Amino acid sequence: MTFTSSLKIRLFRTLIKEKYIFCNLYSTKPGYNVLFFGSDGIALKSLKKINEFRISGTTINRLDLVTTKHSKHRSVTEEYAQKENLKTIPWPLQNIQPAEYDIGLIVAFGHLIKDNVLEKFPMGMVNVHPSLLPRWRGAAPIIHTLMHGDEVTGVSLMRIKPNIFDVGEIICQVKVPVAKDILLPELTDQLSEMGADMLVDCMRTLPESLANAKPQSLEGVTYAKKISKSISDVRWSEMTSIEVYNLYRAIYGLYPLTTTFRNNQVKLFDAFLDSTEGSHNPVGTLEYCESTDAIKVLCKDRRYVYFRSLRIVGKKEITALDFYNGYIKNMPVEKRKCIVI
Repeated sequence: MTFTSSLKIRLFRTLIKEKYIFCNLYSTKPGYNVLFFGSDGIALKSLKKINEFRISGTTINRLDLVTTKHSKHRSVTEEYAQKENLKTIPWPLQNIQPAEYDIGLIVAFGHLIKDNVLEKFPMGMVNVHPSLLPRWRGAAPIIHTLMHGDEVTGVSLMRIKPNIFDVGEIICQVKVPVAKDILLPELTDQLSEMGADMLVDCMRTLPESLANAKPQSLEGVTYAKKISKSISDVRWSEMTSIEVYNLYRAIYGLYPLTTTFRNNQVKLFDAFLDSTEGSHNPVGTLEYCESTDAIKVLCKDRRYVYFRSLRIVGKKEITALDFYNGYIKNMPVEKRKCIVI
């Protein structure tokens, strides 16, 4: 006898629900054993809320942490775990036993989960992903959300599949409008808080939350590849003013926008847009705007993006007016062009 994929999924969900309802009814164990995976500040928000949920009730019996060390210093999640007397286990996992933990929770962990790890968790593993999957699978979903000017984003809770990132069944999703001027740190905080709350709700409604997970759509798949510092170099002749501004928002706090002017590398700060029309000057031309007290640069769409302060590498950050007076006031307009090298 053969089974269709949909029938297999329904049977699998039924088995999960029946198995864990039975265990919860007849086991003397007061709750689930949970292993949390995460190292950074985003993960810390979820770890704190999961731990507070553990303390406040009987759903979670045991909570331990898996973290990776990127330096000789403890990660923020490890520091929190030590303060809260949570056991910390180093990655990669080596000595945990099958079914020692019922479920794994993963937040901003960044490591591929393979079969030999996933199979040790009877209820599987749940991941918090800050996008509306299948849009922006990958390492930098929030950055790509802002860089591409998305007006709506959100958080997805999904079941982990082994050996591949971000393709598991969706447990739940929450949509969030993206404010037009929101920056990376602000949106990251917003989505991190939402993801932490969703993770607690998932634990509160186990096993039903897992049993009701649904496959991701095959349409609308996009990938948020990891970025590097080179992304900060502005390509004036290729980018519209809104694209430059969205890039500024997307990498704010990571890298400042960068250009080259008179053989000097220049960092650009405090960007904004204005409705002023452009000019017939060459794309990439720097000008000073007295009404906004900002340096404005002409973009591909013949509109400007504005910066309130700038810094030539090796020197201190200065205001737009000081930059104008010191570097471009007495220079012919045709020589005030930024380039990318």
